[in-house]
Amino acid sequence: MDWTRAQGALKAAQLCLEQQLSDSAANRAYFAAFQAAICALETQGIKRDEWTHKGVHSDFVHRFVSRRKIVPASFASALPDLMRLRHIGDYRQPGVSQKQAERAVRLAQEFVELLIKEVKDAQKKAE
Repeated sequence: MDWTRAQGALKAAQLCLEQQLSDSAANRAYFAAFQAAICALETQGIKRDEWTHKGVHSDFVHRFVSRRKIVPASFASALPDLMRLRHIGDYRQPGVSQKQAERAVRLAQEFVELLIKEVKDAQKKAE
């Protein structure tokens, strides 16, 4: 479990946002949340040779929202919402607006910080 990728992508999203690179900010925001979800799943003993987007989304909601209620239900749609914005930024014209990018980066930051906190809390309880 290494949160470095998630935190690095979040930092990149913030830097892109500051430079008004909205499409890139949305892309990095999604990647930050995706990597954080993988780290959180790994703490639950889930290992994969290859992580698919659909699989991570599904496993995350099942493990952290529906079954264990570790994460508030409001975060159940975070990954698909961020991925939708990433697809707009990566593949469509016009891309992501600055306002959309700001929301995406804020959501990714909340998502990453929440998962780090919840995983650490769960590890403390297990000790």
